[in-house]
Amino acid sequence: MSLLDFFRNQRIAIFGLYVCLAFVYAIFFGQVFAESWVYPDWFIAPIMAFGSFVAGSTFLGGGAVAFPALTKILAIDPVTAKEFSLAIQAVGMSSASLYIVSRVRNLPYNFMALYLGGSGIGLFTSLAFIESHIPAVDLRISFTLFLLCFLAVYLFTRHSHNVSTEAHLEKTYRDVLITLAGGILGGLVSGLLGSGADLIGFCLLALYFRIEIIRATQVSVILMAVSSIMGLGLKTLFFGGLGQQVTDLWIIAAPVVLFGAPLGAALCRRIPPNLLLTFISVIVMSEVISTILLVPFDRNRIFIYGFAVVTSLLVLFFIGYLATHKHD
Repeated sequence: MSLLDFFRNQRIAIFGLYVCLAFVYAIFFGQVFAESWVYPDWFIAPIMAFGSFVAGSTFLGGGAVAFPALTKILAIDPVTAKEFSLAIQAVGMSSASLYIVSRVRNLPYNFMALYLGGSGIGLFTSLAFIESHIPAVDLRISFTLFLLCFLAVYLFTRHSHNVSTEAHLEKTYRDVLITLAGGILGGLVSGLLGSGADLIGFCLLALYFRIEIIRATQVSVILMAVSSIMGLGLKTLFFGGLGQQVTDLWIIAAPVVLFGAPLGAALCRRIPPNLLLTFISVIVMSEVISTILLVPFDRNRIFIYGFAVVTSLLVLFFIGYLATHKHD
């Protein structure tokens, strides 16, 4: 029996592993954790309790909560918020991924490997060449528009007849090329906003490969977990590491997301589609409304933001068009 089969058959082993991880955290960070509970940093614990639940149960990822909360509630700059999103998702979404891999069979591992290869390229390109050239306000607004676009995609895909659960998806050269390109784009966005590899991966799975929505959501959690680990590794090794503020917030939030994200992943397998839609819609619309009310922006750039939204939607619906003509 393989280790993976053992975890699938022994729920107590899964729980034991989480307890061991919590014990290791307590050994290395327990004292620092107790000393880090100062105002206003302690707000990150309840914020990420909700964020980890979102990370495990939806394709939005923990960054959908972490990034706006840090920039709007704690008034942290977008670059620091992005770094924190990657760092905390490396814990929370990895924890959720462990649950998913141990409980879900027939995952598309070939697709994930190819997509994540592209994601690594995109992350490095974003961190090395793009991040420093984008104003902070544009990052904040781009995050909101990004979520809004993908809400539209979810509304579109939930009515399609996505029933496939095939483990091997890449059957043609075009499939491979689109998967790799999607991974690169997901990595680019994740390098700028702290999330995005999961959303774009979800769109490929749901729109192009026609994987059923729950399975696509589960795979997107794994994609974001590995992308976050890669982004965190690149940041640490080549781009100056994490700032002290990010480290302090991570120490407070890590034990919360370690257990919160698997709970969300467990719920994802059981939540009714209409309730999931309502949950996602509330999150996205809260982000849109708070951006309108709290984020000052240059009205002369509204055309640019609108053009970006229209372009993104056209690309996404073009993916859907390709899916309907895969065998032409």
